[in-house]
Amino acid sequence: MANSVDNFTGVDSIDIGEGRSMSLYKAKNVSLQVIRDGVPTILKNFQDGDMATVQKTNAKVDAMTDAQAGVAGAVTYDSLGTATVTVQQGGETNDLLSDLYNSDEVFGFFMSYGDEIVGGNHCMIQKAPDAAFGKAVPTRAWTIQIFDYTYDGNRNA
Repeated sequence: MANSVDNFTGVDSIDIGEGRSMSLYKAKNVSLQVIRDGVPTILKNFQDGDMATVQKTNAKVDAMTDAQAGVAGAVTYDSLGTATVTVQQGGETNDLLSDLYNSDEVFGFFMSYGDEIVGGNHCMIQKAPDAAFGKAVPTRAWTIQIFDYTYDGNRNA
């Protein structure tokens, strides 16, 4: 039972013998949270496909070389990031993100899985989503600006 898929949390790999291991991803264990006034709310009702993408806006290091291969680099200390969360129109998460957008509220946003976490404590909705309606379930792609972007791929080490 130690290698049961149901027991796998994304933190440890599964021993498959002969010194090999297998990582197993389970989307149901990904957590997306909005934190308002210290209270976390778990996001849900996503589109079919990617729930969210989070990325650092600018490079941590800018480098250059001259014509004679002299190298220089600058650490930027830039802390901007962007998250895009795509949810079902009419779901609880769409309502929450709409409230955050309309109130110009600053909030925390984090996405985590296993030991990996990305997000920030100071975020705002950058713009309202495009609103399309048609034959399929409508979705809304919300863009979140992260002002203090952090990434930790091994936070429990």
